[in-house]
Amino acid sequence: MVLAPRLRALHLPFLHTHFRPNSTKSTSNSSSSTSTSPLSPFTASPCVSRIRNICIIAHIDHGKSSLSSRILRPLPSDNTSTAPTDREDIGLLDTLSVEMERGITVKATTASVLYTSPKTSLTYLINLFDSPGHVDFSHEVDRCLDVVEGGIILFDSSQGVQAQTMSVYEKARRRGVKMLPVLTKIDMENAKPLEVCLTVSEIFPEFDPDSIILTSARNNIGVGELLEEIVESVPPPVQKREDGKLRCRVVDSWYEVQRGVVCLLKLESGQLKEGDRVVVLKGENETNEGGQRDNFSVQEVGVMAPNRFRTKVLDENMMGYAIIGMRNPRQASPGGVIVLQKDEKELEKEIDLGGDGGKEGGSVLYASVHPKEEGSFDDLVNAVERLALNDLGLEVQLQKGGGGGGGEGTGGGPFLGPGLRIGFQGMLHVEIFRQRLMDEFGVEALVTSPKVKYEIKYLPSAKKPRAEGKPEIELIEDISNWPGGEDKFEVREPMVNCRVMAPHEYAGAIMDLITKRRGGSMETKVIDDNVWMFTARLPWAEVVTDFHDELKSSTAGFASYDAQMDDENPMEKANLCKVEILLNGEVVDVLSFIAHADVAASQGRSVCKKLGEELRGAKRRAENALITRATILEASYTNSWLMLVAEDVLPRQQFKIAIQAKAQNRIVARATVQPYRKDVLVKSGKMVGGGDITRKKKLLEKQKQGKKKMAGGKVTLSQEAFNSVITK
Repeated sequence: MVLAPRLRALHLPFLHTHFRPNSTKSTSNSSSSTSTSPLSPFTASPCVSRIRNICIIAHIDHGKSSLSSRILRPLPSDNTSTAPTDREDIGLLDTLSVEMERGITVKATTASVLYTSPKTSLTYLINLFDSPGHVDFSHEVDRCLDVVEGGIILFDSSQGVQAQTMSVYEKARRRGVKMLPVLTKIDMENAKPLEVCLTVSEIFPEFDPDSIILTSARNNIGVGELLEEIVESVPPPVQKREDGKLRCRVVDSWYEVQRGVVCLLKLESGQLKEGDRVVVLKGENETNEGGQRDNFSVQEVGVMAPNRFRTKVLDENMMGYAIIGMRNPRQASPGGVIVLQKDEKELEKEIDLGGDGGKEGGSVLYASVHPKEEGSFDDLVNAVERLALNDLGLEVQLQKGGGGGGGEGTGGGPFLGPGLRIGFQGMLHVEIFRQRLMDEFGVEALVTSPKVKYEIKYLPSAKKPRAEGKPEIELIEDISNWPGGEDKFEVREPMVNCRVMAPHEYAGAIMDLITKRRGGSMETKVIDDNVWMFTARLPWAEVVTDFHDELKSSTAGFASYDAQMDDENPMEKANLCKVEILLNGEVVDVLSFIAHADVAASQGRSVCKKLGEELRGAKRRAENALITRATILEASYTNSWLMLVAEDVLPRQQFKIAIQAKAQNRIVARATVQPYRKDVLVKSGKMVGGGDITRKKKLLEKQKQGKKKMAGGKVTLSQEAFNSVITK
């Protein structure tokens, strides 16, 4: 009788007898808060040939987390179907509150399991990575692919190949990762496994239709076959060193208040034990004042299963975690290498520190982040610093003048005060960042409307020559630094190669959308009888905002897209200009935006018109409801970089408020919000002056002169009002 595949979490006694048959029992106990065992199953170096490092990659919502959770759950001895019964079983590796709330994976996580093959009766150690599917978190996919030898690429049996599927496939192929094609959700009513398998083999010729594994994580179909394929087809780690010296690559890290920095490691060589003195070869503030690196004592080591399981020792080619008493998150940046203190001088020259932990390229969006509560800037800095340790997609800069009290020079003007300049990977990344700050650190932050990076090339000008020492070409992330009207310059904007896949009946709508967004070099390819693929080159600013929403709306939700920066020609000259929003003549940079010159005037008029209409409507509603504060329901401009959904956006003033849009040194639009007007002719419910018209004219003229004096006043926004304007 052939035994069914057996899978056990690392804390089961099964490990001690099957993976380490020669190990002896120990009665040592530990008081650590993490799960422990009377006997570590890894008391000696495991056989390298029985270690498998794999990750799961796919388009968003193709079943990565569900399959990961099914692999981590123990298989019954009779291999019968046992559907998950709660949220924990469905997403064992989705541990962040934002992941559980939104139902998406935003952070790559890992866990180790043991699998005993029914064919050979050998037990294998499988280190599994579950990666995100959304394009904003593709840097997490890069990090996973850098440390594994095999990958499971998933295809939804009802949706087939999607745009992001092709993107992650290309990433894995460039790294030489062995890929296993897997079809998921074959138990769905609308599943088309045969059709999808044929399509996959046409798009990816290396995948034979007969080799594609059919699975259902919900009903435990094909999981045993997949595990057997992993141990047979995925190569084991390559032994890079034979000198036995410790070299641990930091794969990931996070900060815990009680324990400090926790590092996720991949041991390239040597052995890491509790009590070792180690140093980290990389990271900011790498050396102390004496020019020496800080050294740390290893407090705890173990593996993730998926919770922390203490083993006291990690051997060569294993993956696990280490707590080394580090309190500065910057010192444990992913990509760093941990070595023994005694080997520091010998190894610091030979170890490659050029990696960045899987972070490809820079940020694609930039925004100013400020504390919502006045005086909480230091709390914001500490929270962002810790979050940036765990989120490799963030690029953090302290804005000029932002370290103290005043707000000058921060880019927020008189409204925001000190802040941070942060780069993001997309609009969803911005939303997740704000939510994680609140959920994990209790810090509520303001994030200004994100902008892309522009390249400014200054041209020779007789009226305003370029100051000596200043570069001719600048990259501008903050549009408050946009050149003035007297400067002569050219603008180049970032470009992306966009790939859209959708049913052919939506071809017209997709091509219209691409043309509307200034797309060029459009090509169409027939994938199968139903699906077409459209490729085009578009400005990144046109894609990163609401392109996804408009694409879904125009294709009834059936289209998917993927955008990659154009490495060969990343920038392209464009006729762009800055559209400034003014309130009573004062420029509000955080409400200003960059637009193409052909549509700058129309977009400026749209902003002023909608904002003015809503303010006037709020005024009428306030008067009708006998209240004294306005309510803004919604105002937006066409490219959706600004969304106002707020209360008290502009508190009504005793003077007239002029809302203006300025582009190319001229006012292109204006809207006016009328002021409060007290009825000075009524006092204590009675008409003043009776029938004396001269008395009434005198009171009205006095009121008019008073308002004229106030007309020079500046429009100020309450903190709550401004929060509502700039947050989405």
